[in-house]
Formats: sequence, C-alpha cells, structure tokens
Amino acid sequence: MIHMLIDSCAHAAKLSSRAMEQPLTPAERIRLKLHLMMCKRCSNFSRQIEFLRRASGKMPEIFEKDED
Repeated sequence: MIHMLIDSCAHAAKLSSRAMEQPLTPAERIRLKLHLMMCKRCSNFSRQIEFLRRASGKMPEIFEKDED
C-alpha cells in the first residue's frame, strides 16, 4: 500500500515545480509530502526551488526589458 502513495522522484520533482506556480490538490500535497519525508534528494530539490522562487521575487527590476 505505501508504495502506491510514494511517487517516483520524477513525479515528485514535477509536483514541486508546479506547486511554485499553482496550488496542488490535497491528494497531490499529501503524496508529495510523503515522498519528501522519505527522499532526501527530492527534499533538497524542493527546498532549492522554494529558495529560487523567493529570491527571484526579490530581484531588482533592472532585469526587466527596457521599453526605450
């Protein structure tokens, strides 16, 4: 039964990435959380994506395209 709850690393990575852009369903959140509890690599990946998302939100506007 537990193997049915734990997604593959590839699927967990997709869910982690998608979660940064849109809400996951309750079932997806549970499955991802369970996988992250058992997989250190995916847990690190998820933390890195979250860090990048937060850092990019604080980037200066100098990277925006000039309208001139």
